[in-house]
Amino acid sequence: MTLYRLKKNWDFRRVYRHGRTVVTRNIVLYYCPNGLIYNRIGFAVSKKVGKSVVRNKIKRVYREAIKMLEGKLRQGYDMVIIARKPAVDIEFNRAQKELYYLCRKGKIIILEE
Repeated sequence: MTLYRLKKNWDFRRVYRHGRTVVTRNIVLYYCPNGLIYNRIGFAVSKKVGKSVVRNKIKRVYREAIKMLEGKLRQGYDMVIIARKPAVDIEFNRAQKELYYLCRKGKIIILEE
């Protein structure tokens, strides 16, 4: 499954400005409708969180976690995941549960009945 990425600064700014926010201890999820038939995801990890190896590890974990949820997400959203400092020690299973929780809270996941 292809994971489309947000790369341009104006895309990030649009999601920050017009999007909604849901928060946990480890991450902040901004999301906003994008008018497309697919989702796009962007990651933001501050240098305060750690060196490049740590920041890239966090992005890899959350990228894989979002791939596992891809089939359950409603289509047509831009999402930005901002990692907080406690995310340094995150494990994949915890990251996946946390993303699922945030998507349910934001109503951007299709619930199984």
